[in-house]
Amino acid sequence: MGDLQENRNVELFKNDIKQIVSRISRIDVEELDDRLLIREELGIDSLMAMEIIATCEKLLKLKIDETLFADIQTVGDFFDLLIMLSRRKVA
Repeated sequence: MGDLQENRNVELFKNDIKQIVSRISRIDVEELDDRLLIREELGIDSLMAMEIIATCEKLLKLKIDETLFADIQTVGDFFDLLIMLSRRKVA
């Protein structure tokens, strides 16, 4: 039963992050797919990336090292990074 709850929490988490990325990138949330390339397909530049990071930091109440974002290629990579950082915060 815990796995079902965890999966639900991850989906809610992803939805919150998608809303942020959608608003800043001006891409419809329904079009955001884990495989989309952040820079090439979504057009996220460094200024937009900083805004996304700052908004996620406020939402998740954690500090995100901006240099980690440089290694992010896809929307899914970004989700994975945020999930890892939020779990590390709890541990």
